[in-house]
Amino acid sequence: MWSTLKVYHSETNQKEALFSSDAFLWKTCMRTIWVTDSRLHPEFISVSSSWEVRTGFEAYRLLLEIVSGLRSKLFGETEVLAQFKERFKNGELPSSAFGEYLAKLRDNLIEDSRELRSGYLQNLGEQSYGGLAHKYLSEFLPKSHSVSMIGTGQLAEKMLPWLRKSDRTVNLVGRNPNRLLSLSNAHPCKAVLLSDWQPAQEAWVIAAPIDLEDWMKYLEPGSLVLDFREEVLEKSWPEGVRYISFAEMLSSLKETEARTHKTKLELNSVIERLLEDREYEPRQFVFGWEDLPCPSF
Repeated sequence: MWSTLKVYHSETNQKEALFSSDAFLWKTCMRTIWVTDSRLHPEFISVSSSWEVRTGFEAYRLLLEIVSGLRSKLFGETEVLAQFKERFKNGELPSSAFGEYLAKLRDNLIEDSRELRSGYLQNLGEQSYGGLAHKYLSEFLPKSHSVSMIGTGQLAEKMLPWLRKSDRTVNLVGRNPNRLLSLSNAHPCKAVLLSDWQPAQEAWVIAAPIDLEDWMKYLEPGSLVLDFREEVLEKSWPEGVRYISFAEMLSSLKETEARTHKTKLELNSVIERLLEDREYEPRQFVFGWEDLPCPSF
């Protein structure tokens, strides 16, 4: 069924709109994906080198690797699957034959991802950004210490339940008042607009591309800062502050590197088998084009 699938993928939050219609956009804080069908868009559109373009079952493989966390910096992470389910839920899909096509794609990807995760992606260490943050907070801070979560996007939303563990007081800091209200109601915590925020002896967890240079004056020696941004926007951090970058957090997981490498090798053959199963399953024509007569030449 997925021989006509076409996917455009970039590992950045792209603002470039590749399609105006008949394509489905999925964006996270770390990637941008357009999903379409070659019967709707038979020609490739011209894109920059920052885009990865796949068709057919290679496109399906790409999506499966992304949804299963195999393309994430934190190998096997779980947040991306939750983001995928949220974006591809029935209420978000087009009310058309293409929407039915996307629903079937979603169901197949979730089914195959579960098989990968249950069989090969267990016991690999921390597999969520929230779990990683909780690990560092538990190691370096008293259980009742206050924490400020800076950001209101999807990543922050998935991390909030982890930050509230161990009786921590959580302050949610952001620039979007509507998201602040929504998230603070869903995960009871204090919400503060970034423009009004005056930190007071609390740990920082950064989950948004915000330059915090103007707020560094509030940091005291020994303060903990966990930075989940891939790109650091500040020139430097005050001396005495325990600043831990995302790259440093990932390197701390080196003890699982050998096991992760072995898992990646095993998964190649497993994914090949899943793709073969999908390729030979009964074909379904959701666009109704099977009724069109074949032209004779």
